[in-house]
Amino acid sequence: MTNHRLKTIILLLSLSLAAGAQKLMTLDEAIMQALENNYSLKISRNDEVIAGNNVTPAPFLPTLTGTGRQSQTTSNTRSSSAGEDQTRTNLYSAGVSLNWRLFDGFGMFTEYSRQKELLSMSSQRVKINVETLIMRVCTEYYNIIVQQNRMESALTSLTISRARYENAEEKYLLGVISGLDLQQARIDLNADSSAVLTQQETVISAYIRMTNLLNAGHEITFNISDTIILAPEIDVDSLRERTLLYNNQLILARQGEKLSQYDIDLVRSDRYPTISFSTGYNFSRNEFPWQANSYNQSNGLNWGLNLSWNIFSGLETNRRMANARIEAESSRLAYLDIENEILGDLDLLYNTYRNNRIVTNFETQSAEVARASLEIAMERYRLGSLSGLEFREYQRNYLNAINRRLTALYQAKISEIGLRLLAGELTE
Repeated sequence: MTNHRLKTIILLLSLSLAAGAQKLMTLDEAIMQALENNYSLKISRNDEVIAGNNVTPAPFLPTLTGTGRQSQTTSNTRSSSAGEDQTRTNLYSAGVSLNWRLFDGFGMFTEYSRQKELLSMSSQRVKINVETLIMRVCTEYYNIIVQQNRMESALTSLTISRARYENAEEKYLLGVISGLDLQQARIDLNADSSAVLTQQETVISAYIRMTNLLNAGHEITFNISDTIILAPEIDVDSLRERTLLYNNQLILARQGEKLSQYDIDLVRSDRYPTISFSTGYNFSRNEFPWQANSYNQSNGLNWGLNLSWNIFSGLETNRRMANARIEAESSRLAYLDIENEILGDLDLLYNTYRNNRIVTNFETQSAEVARASLEIAMERYRLGSLSGLEFREYQRNYLNAINRRLTALYQAKISEIGLRLLAGELTE
């Protein structure tokens, strides 16, 4: 493998992402674009609008109905004495009626409150979808940063292997080393070249996933250049308190409990009488054209109160009440189950978060030591006091330390964001 070919590979890999990148994107910009373009989020917001439309004062208001009718009746009469005779009757009628439910066992008030609770639950689902989307964007954003750092490490390793191969080639021509050492240097150089190509694929795949997540088309039109910085360590006790109060899943479960209580109240309202007021005005006119000046006409106003009471319904109301109470108990148990699961997830995630913070500090020190050792090993190899295999081991140690540090840092950051999600802080 010639120097020209190696330089060409490194140049192409370094510029492959930048070639299509037109904009440097920050995390906040990525989140805003995802929230604006995500189709699932738009659907959940449409559901919220529908739930808002269902919160209406219609049950409290009267209904007004107008009617009108015109009909004509023609009949033929035949007799032996008078022969055939035809009569025609015209009917005109019109009316307007108003009905107003005054009392239904507080059912109308319960239904109105129930629809408001459904609206709150729909809004809560939007919040859950928003924070889930934010979590996905953050995960992919920091993954891109990690993969790009691994690409830099792979390119650094490739550069070192190229220098080692060139050095081994010179020594071989001078007869200092054997052909076996030269071939091993070439094998390692090829392995690092393959690793760079594989890592390039990983980076581009991460960009493609982010592009799909942002719904930004099928071309990569942005670039990410950022670092992962951990926030100050989170206190687990305050985190647990905030989770119980502000976790969006728990809030939704509590709303489900409240909705079950409204369902009980709706069934209970069937045990009360229903009182309604009605009034109307009617006009009717019958015309008989076959009789001179012959017609009938009536008009007038009516009003009254109506009362209905379902005194016995075959124990149907009792059955519905029993089921409603069971469903309310199930909602309470569902809340306790979700609370237990979320608190368990919090403990697991916090354990991962805390451990990875510690590991990050260790691996940062290890990476610095490994890099210093690699520089010393490079000088010793150049002077001939270190074999190629020994030098390769130093090189592997350096790459492994870098990758371990990046993995720990990524896991700590994602755990940190996950803890904020559980505490309901991502949608504040």
